[in-house]
Amino acid sequence: MSAVDSIRAFIAPILPNWRIQYGKWVGDIAEDRYAVIKPAGGPRVELVRRPQFTLSLIGSDGDDASAISQAAEEIIEAMRSSSGGLVFLQPGEPVFVPANDGRPVFEIAISAITT
Repeated sequence: MSAVDSIRAFIAPILPNWRIQYGKWVGDIAEDRYAVIKPAGGPRVELVRRPQFTLSLIGSDGDDASAISQAAEEIIEAMRSSSGGLVFLQPGEPVFVPANDGRPVFEIAISAITT
């Protein structure tokens, strides 16, 4: 299982009813919430891989930023207590960046260690 698949499997139960995507935000259903896993590179590949990702949590139209912030905090706490199918997951501090249409968005940097 790839690091992306492991991250997707890890966050899916934490974010039920969210559309989980990879690479870029696709779709514009105002009532839906999106979690987008994007690659951000990382050190060169050796025996132990350290891929880097960002996770964008995009709220639905009219969502309060605190609801999306709470989802970000739940992801971070889950990563601190368990790495799921990966050897190690380390989240960064969530950063609030609103979407062009005003939806609340939180970006979380994620460092992973896989073998």
